Amino acid sequence: MSMPLLTPTRRVGPGWIVAYVVAGFGAQIASQSPSTFLMPQQIAGIDPTGKIGGFAWVSAMGAVAGIIAGPLFGALSDRTRGRLGRRRPWIVGGALACAAAFVFLAAQDTVTGVAVGSLLLSVGMSAVGAGYNTTVPDQVPVTQRGLVLGWGAVPQAAAMVCGGLILAATTTPASGYLVLAGVLVLVVPFVVVTRDPRPPAGERRPFTWKGFLDGYRIDPRRRPDYAWALATRFLMTLGYGIGTLYIPYFLEDVVGRPDDLLTVVAVNGASVVALSVVSGWLSDRLGRRRILVFAGSGVMAAAGVMLALSPTWTMTLVCAVVLGVGYGIYIGVDGALITQVLPAAGDHGRDLAVAQLMGSLPYVIVPAAASVILTYLGGYSGLYLVSALVSALGAVLIWRVKSVL
Repeated sequence: MSMPLLTPTRRVGPGWIVAYVVAGFGAQIASQSPSTFLMPQQIAGIDPTGKIGGFAWVSAMGAVAGIIAGPLFGALSDRTRGRLGRRRPWIVGGALACAAAFVFLAAQDTVTGVAVGSLLLSVGMSAVGAGYNTTVPDQVPVTQRGLVLGWGAVPQAAAMVCGGLILAATTTPASGYLVLAGVLVLVVPFVVVTRDPRPPAGERRPFTWKGFLDGYRIDPRRRPDYAWALATRFLMTLGYGIGTLYIPYFLEDVVGRPDDLLTVVAVNGASVVALSVVSGWLSDRLGRRRILVFAGSGVMAAAGVMLALSPTWTMTLVCAVVLGVGYGIYIGVDGALITQVLPAAGDHGRDLAVAQLMGSLPYVIVPAAASVILTYLGGYSGLYLVSALVSALGAVLIWRVKSVL
């Protein structure tokens, strides 16, 4: 029986990295596209007058499911045994569950049905993440994680554009859901090529609700580096979300170019992709991660200040590049840094799922926070200054992490 090392030393090859990135595209396109392109259109067709409230309810159902299912499936994957290993069964099972959820969504003609489908899809994606995300600390040595996770950030940054292009060929939400079900086949090569050794025979830890709930406790006194790294991720995602979520309305209300949204999204996404791989590779070569997180945070803050002071079309494009560069630098290093501060080797699945929540919870907060800022704290200029301030705070907190250079 092969014995997994707590700290991997064998480097993964190019084929493994390619399969990992391809699987990431499959998962990210299937995860990001429905709430942006399909569900709003489907809900508007079902209830045109109540579409805003209906979409908010559907989104909340998916978010709540992810908060519970992600850490739960991560904890269960840590304890999974079988011939397929610990992680692969969750990737395969989650992908099949997502495909079933897409088929279910394609048949819905009520907002309640769409909400149930959103919940089922979130649960399936949580299962995929429980297996997929944990393969890096399981199998990739620390000195290669920046490169691997830098490449892994490419699907996250590019999935929205890719999903939009794929769904442009469909004619209805129902056909779009079925296409996305097919996209999930992209996870298959990774399941085939990745090794997923079973844990040692003596490593048998029963699942307990106390241990599971303990994973939600992010205590700087007990796990300081993990807590500060997660706080940084939360703030950086919050700053990026505040700076990007209302760009469609900014283009319409301030710049007067609402039809150029895709241009801004593409420019920003290309900048993120270009820098994430370079940043991850550089952090491996330097053996330093915090300075790059700090630099990315600072660049993001600069973009917010620039757009607040000069809200023009030209500056919007410039800031789309600057913000993408900053976020690309940050996201190329953040994942590797998180894997180095996980508190317990036997609970990687659970703890990484909690870390993933710090990248998704800000998007639950952003709409309400942005509404208050736009109404009472200076409009769009205030919004982008707050984005800059939050990003700068993330830059400060990263220095509280002591175990990673």
